[in-house]
Amino acid sequence: MSVATLVVAILGFIGVLFALRQTYLARLRQFEAKYVERYWAILDGMSLSALSLADQVADEDDEKVIRKYILLCEDELQMRKIGYISDSTYDEWADGMLSQFKQPMFGKVWKKVRGEWDAKERGSFPYEHLSDLLDADSIRRGDPNKMLPAMRMIRGLTVGRRA
Repeated sequence: MSVATLVVAILGFIGVLFALRQTYLARLRQFEAKYVERYWAILDGMSLSALSLADQVADEDDEKVIRKYILLCEDELQMRKIGYISDSTYDEWADGMLSQFKQPMFGKVWKKVRGEWDAKERGSFPYEHLSDLLDADSIRRGDPNKMLPAMRMIRGLTVGRRA
């Protein structure tokens, strides 16, 4: 094998990796856009009292919408775990989740959801990633994505960033 052939092969391999990374970046943006659409659809269903900082109990409609938000958060975190949510988007969304659950009505519904599951004693909690994030002392420690640097690079995530 000549040096020129080796150089061409290496350049070809680098080109394939770059194309694969660009494909993953485009997929990240598509996933993120879908979740943003779902988020706004959920927010549109909330009453003004649910969106305010009022310390009151959620009525049935608001509780249903907040539970949808809880499902959305867990779904987003599951997609983050497998590498379909970028680092910058995760940081923004996780910060938003932490802020949202500090609102009294969201906090009360979350406590109720956790209590319902504890009362059933049915194995693992279905909102494990959201629970980990809300219980963590930092966004990075609550990050469900634990990919190795090589996979992170291919997926378009920041290399060297691990919880």
